[in-house]
Amino acid sequence: MTAEPEFPSPLAARIAAWAATKPDGQAFVELRYRGTVCEPRSLTYAQLHRAAGLLARHLRADTEPGDRVAILCAHGLDYVVAFLACLYAGRIAVPLFPVSGARNTARLDGAIADSRPALSLLSSGDARTEPSVGAALGRIHRLPEDLVTTDATDPVLDPVGSEPAYLQYTSGSTKAPAGVEVGHAHLGAALAQLWRAVPAVQHKPIVTWLPFFHDMGLVLALALPLYSGVLGVTMAPTEFVKRPIRWLRACADYRAGVTGGPNFGLALAVSGTTRAEREDLDLSSLDALLNGAEPVRSEVLEQFTETFAASGFRHAAHTPGYGLAEATLSVTLGDQDAEPVTHRFDRAELAEGRALVDETDAAGVALVGCGAPAGQRVAVVDPATRTELPADTVGEIWVAGPNVCAGYFGNPAATEETFGATLDGRPERWLRTGDLGFRFDGQLYIASRLKDLIVVEGRNHYPSDIESTVAATAPEIRRGHVTAFGHDDGLREDLVVVAELAGAAAEADVLAGIARRIRAAIASAHEVMPGSVVLVEPGGIPKTSSGKLRRGECRRLFGAGTLPHLVTIGNQPMP
Repeated sequence: MTAEPEFPSPLAARIAAWAATKPDGQAFVELRYRGTVCEPRSLTYAQLHRAAGLLARHLRADTEPGDRVAILCAHGLDYVVAFLACLYAGRIAVPLFPVSGARNTARLDGAIADSRPALSLLSSGDARTEPSVGAALGRIHRLPEDLVTTDATDPVLDPVGSEPAYLQYTSGSTKAPAGVEVGHAHLGAALAQLWRAVPAVQHKPIVTWLPFFHDMGLVLALALPLYSGVLGVTMAPTEFVKRPIRWLRACADYRAGVTGGPNFGLALAVSGTTRAEREDLDLSSLDALLNGAEPVRSEVLEQFTETFAASGFRHAAHTPGYGLAEATLSVTLGDQDAEPVTHRFDRAELAEGRALVDETDAAGVALVGCGAPAGQRVAVVDPATRTELPADTVGEIWVAGPNVCAGYFGNPAATEETFGATLDGRPERWLRTGDLGFRFDGQLYIASRLKDLIVVEGRNHYPSDIESTVAATAPEIRRGHVTAFGHDDGLREDLVVVAELAGAAAEADVLAGIARRIRAAIASAHEVMPGSVVLVEPGGIPKTSSGKLRRGECRRLFGAGTLPHLVTIGNQPMP
């Protein structure tokens, strides 16, 4: 049995080193807004180190090694200090989010129930989370309003062993939360891979709006600037959504070299900013805009460049990538200095598992290359035979490397299924991603998902969860005769729900009312607004001979605009 290492977390050790060598250097800036007024709040490396060290002392006093500590702090400096304190104390962090407004807590409740924290960290002004979640939070510790401490005690960094650094909850499922066990070594490897793959992170600020409880936000937005010793600048995702120009203005003001976000964030920046807001905006310092967490769309990349070229943005700054929480974050990344590559592939050939380029076919599938491996081994595999496939052939993407995590917390069966794959005749273990893709001309392309996972605006949703909500909401619908799927219109993926009526069709306005009720219930329970809710007659959903729903066929008919329907709330594709 391998002995546990006797050294602190790699990220914690980095921060301690920066605090010793440049104590007065700005480490992190949180941008808060009142209308159009920006109010920065910052910590130096020395201040951050001491704040994390003080909180780590409290964690040691109130918890035991191996305990989970849930982080439900507000987005910003509180979250940074809370996460680092867990690393300093050798406690297992569980990055989550506070309750805000009338927000549905089902996702949060599921992760809390699965992780069973001994203690939860909250921001000082949070009056909603504790009464909303209750005793499942364990002991409560609130961070002080002022993080700058006068405590002169030198921070202690506990050595770490085989326990995870944190649990990354990956799914949008309210019924089956999956906590990926990310080890200290996995996080260190992932940060080193990004540091090498994106040279700009070595010497330029990183500015983002990504939520810290998400894998991309935690690694790219929180951990990477601290690992690299460059300034990290963050704003709450809600501030970006309210006024997208804030993100780009912050990139300009702080001369960011690196930023990132999913496809929908770029699209929102295009549609949600005005010509007047873009006046005097200077994005010429940006070397890399990392794009991941959902399918990368060539049209959106081009629209973003067209919109912000006058502001100095270069198309080569687009840096598409592919990754997942089970690999800590990145699997492949585009070249920081090269323009993104898009090819149009024959749709019929792709459906048959062959990648054939046909740039002249307007009806072809335009896919963006997601770059090359960023320090790990990537294989495209036939999952039935467990053999590696040649280039230009579609298969399941498998990954092996130092950034691939150990498994799922408390779920050995799922761990073995996902993390224990082996190729025929080779002993090493691989991570099965569940995504289909292929290699072409040196890059990895993502074709689709092996499973029916739905991804909308960077968040995962399981069809069974959505379908259960519909059944519980509308007694007019036949139980077990609901199907939910993602519909990709070439610009984005939307959630579509198709449901069979239990009896004879009613008046159109009555049916529309049922569909609107279903739509509202899904939005409330799952925090996603369906693009379309379609009601069909009894027997209207395609099924197999054994009576199982044919979700793929239903998706195909909807996409072709040929699904017979009684009423649709939302958008019905035209044939």
